[in-house]
Amino acid sequence: MSTRRPHYAWAVCLGGAVMLFCSIGLGSNLYSVYQPYIIAQNGFTNTQAAWITTTRSLFIVAGMFTAGPLCARWGIRSCSASALALLALSRFLFGAAESLPVYLGAAAVTGIAYGWAGMIPASLLINRWFQDRNALALGLATAGSGLATILFPGPVTWLIQSWGLTAAFWCEGTFVLLMALLFFLLVRDEPTQLGLAPYCQGSTDPSSPAPCRPAPGGMTPACWGMYLAAVFLIGAPTAIGIGNVGVLYRTEGFDPGTVAALVSCMGVALIVGKLLCGELADRLGGLLSTVFLYGIILLSYALFCLAPNHSRLTAFAAVIAFGMGMPVSNVSLSIWARDFLGDAGFAKGLQWSQTLYALGIVAFGPVPGLLADRTGGYVASYLLFLVMMALSALFTLLVYRRTKSGGRPE
Repeated sequence: MSTRRPHYAWAVCLGGAVMLFCSIGLGSNLYSVYQPYIIAQNGFTNTQAAWITTTRSLFIVAGMFTAGPLCARWGIRSCSASALALLALSRFLFGAAESLPVYLGAAAVTGIAYGWAGMIPASLLINRWFQDRNALALGLATAGSGLATILFPGPVTWLIQSWGLTAAFWCEGTFVLLMALLFFLLVRDEPTQLGLAPYCQGSTDPSSPAPCRPAPGGMTPACWGMYLAAVFLIGAPTAIGIGNVGVLYRTEGFDPGTVAALVSCMGVALIVGKLLCGELADRLGGLLSTVFLYGIILLSYALFCLAPNHSRLTAFAAVIAFGMGMPVSNVSLSIWARDFLGDAGFAKGLQWSQTLYALGIVAFGPVPGLLADRTGGYVASYLLFLVMMALSALFTLLVYRRTKSGGRPE
């Protein structure tokens, strides 16, 4: 009896997961483990430390703004593999850093790598390789970033405490180089390069083109502006929020082992949330998946604000809810671009979404450090993030109402 081989699209999905494991998981999410040690070792103020993440965010904007044209010119495979090599270089620079300017330089390289090997190339790959199960495939790929926050916080904390920051960063850089090679071996830009059609649950005949999803009516300039404002408001609460989870709980007196466990637990929730988001979007549509994500992530910020109570139960509940809701900052951007602009406007919508998202990170980058220096902690920042995310939810749901899109797939 012959068995049908899995479509190669799933290998490309794995390659996307490897890419995002490194660019988002290691390049961004894992930094919350390093930050308290960087502050302590170098005597930085919270404001100075915040400029490291702000610099990274500024160059993420530059990376995202140029990612689309570079992928079109060089190819997604070559562009993203090169970006992963840059990410490895940034880890070596962090390991060698002894002054704020060098840390800022390493952060800048990290930001470029994030943009060129982040959600834009991943979404373009998935959109090219998957006609069906698109949201699930994107959820699987983005789950790679959550896996990094499960596997690495404990070993990185042990390396830092046993051998120092330099050893931890250099080990990470070496690992990223190996992952760049694996990504290059797995991924191809287009199914036609292997004589295939995009993955389809029915026919995969290359001569049968995938139906084009039209743009919905009602996307007026006012709605477009409201949508971009919603995406802009997501940037700081998610990207800066996840980067400061470690220092939030360390500042409130939690021990390093507990903080590492919190970050790892958040990684498990990230994976579950991304898989659940993709499944919900494929089965129930973008609107219901969006309501779920906003609801659970708003809960997480409320729980983060209770950190001064020193409750481990509340802390773990907060990171679980946060991880479950984090797909609103990555998987949902791709879903919204397709729901609001259709297939024809998908690439343009994705580019604008990712760029505005990154601009939101840059605009509010120094705020947590400034607030921490004034208030003695990071709770005020998470209260601000709660308000910003609530406004984002309001704007996004209004756009769904006006466009009447995001319903249950037929």
